[in-house]
Amino acid sequence: MADPYLYDDVPVLRNALSIKDEKTLDLIEAEQSRANMMLLYEQGFHDFTPKGLQSIHRFLFGDLYDWAGQFRIINIEKRERLLAGRSVWYSNDEAISDDLASVFRDIQAQDWNALSREAFVPAVSRCFAKIWQIHPFREGNTRTVVMMLTFFVEHYGYYMDQELLAESAGYVRDSFVMASLDQFSEYEYLERILMDAVCDAPIEYELTPDVESEHQRSEKYQKYQKEPYTPEPHYRRED
Repeated sequence: MADPYLYDDVPVLRNALSIKDEKTLDLIEAEQSRANMMLLYEQGFHDFTPKGLQSIHRFLFGDLYDWAGQFRIINIEKRERLLAGRSVWYSNDEAISDDLASVFRDIQAQDWNALSREAFVPAVSRCFAKIWQIHPFREGNTRTVVMMLTFFVEHYGYYMDQELLAESAGYVRDSFVMASLDQFSEYEYLERILMDAVCDAPIEYELTPDVESEHQRSEKYQKYQKEPYTPEPHYRRED
């Protein structure tokens, strides 16, 4: 089946700026979505439902894509180096609404206020990994899930180190991949960075940090810049 999201003559997502160079589109998309994330964060958000997820995606990517905020209408796969070139098995397009409804029912059933931070982080890691694995949108899923995760964490009284997540974007995506392998899922990588990112006190991003605080910040951030793990190739199901 032809991908209706792509131009007919080049494998680039149809966009409002008629950009047909993939690298150029990626750069502009990254800049616009980053700016929109900042605007949305300033506005605040508390709608932790499938419709809320759609509204975040629409806010972040609506400047570029007319399908922003709409669930994808095709099945997709993405080659992952951590899976020996295979893809996570995302939800079938017809099952997206039902799969999301199931995950958000589980989220709403939890008594989040009763959890300590040490229990909150593993629980939230598992719930939001399930949302990520559904991959409801044609593109922009990780940023949308991380944005809602940030609002969710702060809704329950914690603070999210957004700069840590932004500077460790590759690690964050890889950790979602490893947490989306069904019975083979490995959550420790996502939990590891969220234990550093989810804080009890506000994060102060100093414009001119002193030497000691800059050293501590660098140590915290650099451990997610390196190869955090080199797992054996994973396969989701037997051929």
